[in-house]
Amino acid sequence: MTSLKNISLISLMICGILQFSSQVYAQESVEKVMASTDVEATMKSMSFTYRQAMQATDPSAMHSMIDKLQQLVTSVQLVQFEPKRQTILQQGLTEVQTQLSLVQQSLGASDIKTAKQRLQKVIALKKQYHKERSPSIWRLLFGS
Repeated sequence: MTSLKNISLISLMICGILQFSSQVYAQESVEKVMASTDVEATMKSMSFTYRQAMQATDPSAMHSMIDKLQQLVTSVQLVQFEPKRQTILQQGLTEVQTQLSLVQQSLGASDIKTAKQRLQKVIALKKQYHKERSPSIWRLLFGS
């Protein structure tokens, strides 16, 4: 019985260590970003933040929304998707980050008009890569 308790205790410790070590942190300016635990909720938050950024009239307000968007994208980038889609989804998220960096550059020059034009390209990327995230029923049945 004692050896069973020891084995249970050891396995709990190992699981705890593995869980802790598997959490990946990306260094941001102030905050640490952890992998999203609910990608769908994070995507909804990204959509809401995107709309707020597009409605912003002040470059500094838009800048803070873009910062938040970049952190949300980073949290999704840390997620391990199913192996078939991992590469393509990570590629899409990287393209979104690149586009958001271009938006930040425009905001740095206080050019909110160009920033919003660049931000609109994120929607095109979203549409393109969402097809990969949730394939059609035909694709599921007959493959790609």
